Amino acid sequence: MKVNLKRYLLYSSVFAIFTEAFFFNFIIDWKLFYLIILTNFILIAKHFGLRYSKRFFLLLGAISMHAIICCTTLLIPPNYFLSQILGITITSLYFYNVIPLIPMEHIRKVYVNLCFYSAIIGYIFYFLKIDTLAHFKNEFRLMSIFKEPAHYVVVVIPACYYYFKTKNYLRFFVVFISIVLSESSLGYIGCALMFLLPYINFRKLLYLVAISPILGIIFYYTYKNVDTFKLRVDETMENLNAVNNGKFDEYTNLSSYVFLSNLYITKQNFSEHPLGSGLGSHHHMYINHYYKNMRAPEYLKFLNHDKDNSYDANSLMNRMVSEFGILGILLVVFLLIKAYKKSFKTNDFLLQGIFIYFLLKLFRDGTYFPPELYFFVWLFILSNPQKPDQEKVLKTSL
Repeated sequence: MKVNLKRYLLYSSVFAIFTEAFFFNFIIDWKLFYLIILTNFILIAKHFGLRYSKRFFLLLGAISMHAIICCTTLLIPPNYFLSQILGITITSLYFYNVIPLIPMEHIRKVYVNLCFYSAIIGYIFYFLKIDTLAHFKNEFRLMSIFKEPAHYVVVVIPACYYYFKTKNYLRFFVVFISIVLSESSLGYIGCALMFLLPYINFRKLLYLVAISPILGIIFYYTYKNVDTFKLRVDETMENLNAVNNGKFDEYTNLSSYVFLSNLYITKQNFSEHPLGSGLGSHHHMYINHYYKNMRAPEYLKFLNHDKDNSYDANSLMNRMVSEFGILGILLVVFLLIKAYKKSFKTNDFLLQGIFIYFLLKLFRDGTYFPPELYFFVWLFILSNPQKPDQEKVLKTSL
């Protein structure tokens, strides 16, 4: 019975990270992801008992105290941080319990296989022009069974990297080309990191610093003599100026506006509250304090997109700085250093791929508990470094 139950927990738990688009709205969003983890929670509690991480709960306790102090001081309604604490606790506790029940190599195998099958489904939808959610009407970008191309990219990028490093080139190209067809800027950054990050070391960073004056001269010459390049730079600088004054050009496109408007709010909130405004508070500060000082493009106001992504700040780094201030910056730097040391000083290629996911997560999507986040977090933390021969065995078993 337990063997079959563990097999069910394995497949349902890994599949759960691919289910963000499986939901319906009746008063609130009812998500398949929630149904899976709540059902499995009952099964785990009944057959195996529940466990928890003392360190993680101490961190949650510290975050909660910070939020309570901020809410009390800044008069922010407590429902903002309570909903976030609840979501983080449930999703993190679930994956912390389910991952140790199953051999790590089985979890890895099912995850990378599902990424490959997800890419195949993405090709079918893409070439048949099936727009499952009508989010990108008349823009057939590959996003498989996800709500957005960027969400597809961040889930499959660790598997893509894993296939590349284990020399499973057929599956690598299938997943890699699907990322390219997603036309996601986040995907392009992820692809660049896959090829660059493993080869970056201190000596190469010093070399880059040494040649930076030459690169600066080349940039200046190109800016002065190539009109198209100069135009692109000038447009970028105009958009970046909006981060300082909140005044956006009428023709600013939606994606640029969403990122830069949230960056403006983060900057304003950080300057006034260098220790942050508390977990879940970015939306409150956006709407009630700083939006009135912004000038959003009129066409976005008309389309009711002038406050898009105000809940998640469009980027985890934005949100961490806005809600935790200096403390958030220090925590992110500390965790990235620890994660880099664990992943790139071993031969565990999936951990290296997950590290790339962590970097991409900072660029985009400030949601604290998307389906895949704590799957990757606990898979990363609970994994033991793989030896080279173990990697080869895992590759051949796929």
